[in-house]
Formats: sequence, structure tokens, C-alpha cells
Amino acid sequence: MNTFEGYVGIRLWDGQWADDVIVGLLLVLFIAFALVFRTNYRLFQKMLRDVVYVKERQSLFEKPGGNELVFRNFMIFQALFLCGICLFSIARSHGLMEHLEKEEAFVWMGWGMGILAFFYGCKRCLYFLFALVFTSLAKYKFWKTNYNAIIEAWGAILYIPALWLAFVESPSRVPVLLFAFFYILCRFVIIYKTIRIFYRKSSSFIYITLYLCGLEILPLFFLYEGIIYMYNFIESSSLWH
Repeated sequence: MNTFEGYVGIRLWDGQWADDVIVGLLLVLFIAFALVFRTNYRLFQKMLRDVVYVKERQSLFEKPGGNELVFRNFMIFQALFLCGICLFSIARSHGLMEHLEKEEAFVWMGWGMGILAFFYGCKRCLYFLFALVFTSLAKYKFWKTNYNAIIEAWGAILYIPALWLAFVESPSRVPVLLFAFFYILCRFVIIYKTIRIFYRKSSSFIYITLYLCGLEILPLFFLYEGIIYMYNFIESSSLWH
């Protein structure tokens, strides 16, 4: 005999839990960013100036204040985290994650964050070795300040495509194009600042060419191959099924 069980609610669709987790992570990250921005406002202003200008000598009277170590580390973490969220959301929007269970999707998200962090760390090591061989450490420190400022600013504007992908349910190419545009713009600014800092008319053109091939193009190829290998490994391994 069938009995009425009362209102049982609306069934969640398969990707609802992932959307809720992403929105929650973005909310926590944005609150942390607001707190860091409030306590390190002058450091944020200095970051924007470092993005726009190539100023090797800083003013003796310029005292940004705040905790620079906390600010720099958080802004770099924010950039990598939002980049991972955007890539994961773009993959889901294109149907690459529909067949994954909840645990598998979490594994994918964790692997993606780990690969991005490893990729960033390897590039920083390559930058240091490149500077150690071809230039002075003082020049490298000045370049690193500009590089960090560009990555930090890039991370701040990644909130636009990340929030768009999280809150707009209808598929759209606009956030994907925005993410690609911001990334390409970030790399072009880094290349421009690198040329401005290191280029000399004698032989520095060779060093710039080596930098572009060895530190900008080749690492992206390795990153792509690593992601493809990870995808094939998870798809073929019985541990994830």
C-alpha cells in the first residue's frame, strides 16, 4: 500500500555539490583577500605601480607598511588557486568532468592545484638559474619584484572569470575568453618588463630569445603534457573507478 511520505524536496542535480564547494571556496578566499587588502592597502598600491612602471630605484621615503611577506605569499597563492578553479570550472562546463564521481572530482581538483603549484615552483627555479648564469643577483631581485607584482595583479583580476563560471549556469564562452585574455596579457607584460630590464644592444638579444624559449614556451609544453598524462592515468587506473 502506497503511503504519502510528505514533501521530500527537489533532487540535486549531479554537479550541484561541485558548484556549492566552488562557491564556498571562492567566498572564503574573497573574505581573506578583503582582510589582506584592508591591512596591506599601501602594498597593494605598490604592487600596481610595479606592474605599470619599470623603476629600479625606490624612493627612500616610500614606506608601504603592512606585512609584505604575508601579502606576497597570499597574493601568489590566490593567483594559483583562482587559476586552478577557473581551469576546473572550464573543464566541467565543456563536459570533461560529468562522468566523475564526487571523490574523483575532488582528486582532479587537488591534482590540478598541485600541478599548478609545482609548475610555478619549477619556473621560479629556472628563473633563478637563468639569472645566476646570465646576469647579476641584484638585477634578478629587481626583475623578481616586477614579476611577482604582475602575477599578483593577474590573480586579483581572475575573480571576474572565476565568479562568472561559478554563478552563471548557462554555458558561455565569455569567461573562457576572459581567462585566456588575462593570461596572455599577463605573459606579454612579463615579456615586456623582462626586455626593458635585461635588454642591452650588445648580446642581450640572445639572452632574451633563450628566456622566451626556455622559460615561457617550453614549460607550457611540459605542463600540457603533464595534464594529458594525468588525465590518461586517472582514466585508465582502476583506483578511480
